[in-house]
Amino acid sequence: MSERLFEVTDDTFEARVLEAATPTLVAFVASWCSPCIELRPRLSALASARETTLQVALCDVDLNTAMAHKYGVRGMPTLALFTDAGLDTTRVGALSAAQLETWLDHQLVN
Repeated sequence: MSERLFEVTDDTFEARVLEAATPTLVAFVASWCSPCIELRPRLSALASARETTLQVALCDVDLNTAMAHKYGVRGMPTLALFTDAGLDTTRVGALSAAQLETWLDHQLVN
């Protein structure tokens, strides 16, 4: 895992995501989920490419059921973008690198 891509838990979610100074993309994933595994390298690359403007985190839904439940995660991977206003938007599925970039560019300028 990239050092820029980090894991959050039910216990660390508030401090690492909700109180973050920069927008944070949280990927709600599971270890048994093939699309989640496919998405990891793209998230790692994204975390490195946008290290000054965006945090990228993983949250394992099997180990962190409170956060998965709180944010209504039903399909995986679920990508949730958090800004200073809280949960901004979500997308479900293993987006391609281009789809991730386009989605984030659109969300972060609005």
